[in-house]
Amino acid sequence: MCREHVVDVREDYQRFLDAGGEVAVITMGSVEQTAAFRDRNRLPFVCLADPKRLAYQAYGVPRASVWQVAGPAVWAGGLKATLRAGVGKPVGDVLQLHGSFIVDRAGVLRYIHLPKHTADQPTNGELIAQLELLAGSNIVGER
Repeated sequence: MCREHVVDVREDYQRFLDAGGEVAVITMGSVEQTAAFRDRNRLPFVCLADPKRLAYQAYGVPRASVWQVAGPAVWAGGLKATLRAGVGKPVGDVLQLHGSFIVDRAGVLRYIHLPKHTADQPTNGELIAQLELLAGSNIVGER
């Protein structure tokens, strides 16, 4: 997950909680790198290290082609992120795509978003709307 997106999630964290959700981020960094990333960005949610990408594989998150990482669909978002947050050193497999998931308290996947390219991710509003739908149907459960 890029720094820009994780900061946006931090800013909306209370909205995720209010919708009945909790946030967890999985990175490809080491435990130390992930802890430093969490501290540096003042993240109030769980950040887990997965340097071997086992969670990515278990959830079926594919690796990208070079086009999916550096093609035209990524340019505008990449420029915006660079202007906003600067250029950071990549950690892990630069071709590994990210995913967004909602897992209920029973461990059942209720929402899956696998991207077409690195700039393809649901907005916080879309994820929160999914949480609210699940909470309204009483699938997610009480906190």
